[in-house]
Amino acid sequence: MYEFLIEGENPLGGDMTLSGGKNAALPSLCASLLTDKPVILRNIPKISDVRVILKIIKILGGEIEYLNSNDIKICNKNLSIDLKKQKLIFENMKKLRGSILLLAPLLYRFKDITLVSPGGDKIGQRELSAHFEGLKTLGYNIDFNINEFRVYGKPFLSTNIFLYEPSVTATENLLMICSTIEGETVIENAACEPHVKDLEMMLISMGAKIEGVGSNILKIKGKNNLLGVDHTIISDSIEATSYMIFALLSKGFINVHNINSEEMKSILYVFDIFNVKYTTTQNSISILEKQDLYYKKELGFSNLGIYSHPYPGFPTDIMSLFIVLASQVRGEIIFFEKMYENRLDFAIDLKSMGADYTLLDTHRLMSRGIESLHSGKLFAKDIRSGVAYLAAMLGAKGTSHLRGVDHIDRAYPNIDRNLAVLGAKIQRKRI
Repeated sequence: MYEFLIEGENPLGGDMTLSGGKNAALPSLCASLLTDKPVILRNIPKISDVRVILKIIKILGGEIEYLNSNDIKICNKNLSIDLKKQKLIFENMKKLRGSILLLAPLLYRFKDITLVSPGGDKIGQRELSAHFEGLKTLGYNIDFNINEFRVYGKPFLSTNIFLYEPSVTATENLLMICSTIEGETVIENAACEPHVKDLEMMLISMGAKIEGVGSNILKIKGKNNLLGVDHTIISDSIEATSYMIFALLSKGFINVHNINSEEMKSILYVFDIFNVKYTTTQNSISILEKQDLYYKKELGFSNLGIYSHPYPGFPTDIMSLFIVLASQVRGEIIFFEKMYENRLDFAIDLKSMGADYTLLDTHRLMSRGIESLHSGKLFAKDIRSGVAYLAAMLGAKGTSHLRGVDHIDRAYPNIDRNLAVLGAKIQRKRI
């Protein structure tokens, strides 16, 4: 186990080139299981969640070759599963939420599959009903047994699926299985996040025909024998935003490269509300020095405040970082986390560092800006709370201690090294 020791109030400054994003890497890795042909995936981040998925692929019999530090060649020609392998797969699936993306590929390869409910961050009741309802609509049977479920049967050749909620992982699972069905399937109210679009482009390169790429209505004509592919995954807007907020809280500057600013309009909109000064090009965003942050009420929000909703709306995964940023923004700001009832709990611990927050209920929080935070000792309970605490400590007076950094490692490759290069005083210490 490790902790970070962070000496705050050291302004960041410099250039940051992003690696591939976790939310694009995991579905791409799982999609490699849809074919027995070689798949090359480029720009794969070195994070623990990726290592877990690769471990499961190896357990199944997949062959993995590192072409260089970030490019991987995978061949899933000779896959098999038995009770021993199933037990090992279950153990690893319990480590991360994203392992649910194995459902569609394994269903295609084995036709009858039993899996365990995935693990991941404990931030609320994250149901899998959208996955199961979509598969049932396709014609599959599903049996439940405590924390396990079995999926089997043959899909219909032509189906319309309506998702009650635009679940990202449900959309991705349905995209993958529909890309193997030699008929036309329509998915309505599909998630349209950039990493969903990235998966769509990969599946098209593998031989599937998909209309409506990047939209919430998708028409898919599948192919029983998908092709191999050479695919470069996109960078992560959440990682990009994280480094921009690190710079803001440390009172520094940063130029973030390899990011599409057009895909970050809702995030930049909230930056405008907070009077953040930035510049954009097609592939980069720069945070400027000497910021005067305050809440522009004349632009403002409704009584709901800043609230999370599906893309292209404000993403739930960045809510915690903006709550930390708001602690340094003059004015009273309400945050409304619509999706997960426990996501705001992390903010209570930040009060020990001087933050002025009031938890209005399990979904709403009010922030009142203060002059500065002071050092603290905190424990990260999940990815988003961990990176939020890290952001607070980069701007706080004194030396802070952050434990539970293994959660941050799940999504942010080499984060302590990257921050050190930018000027942060941060150490990783074994405890």
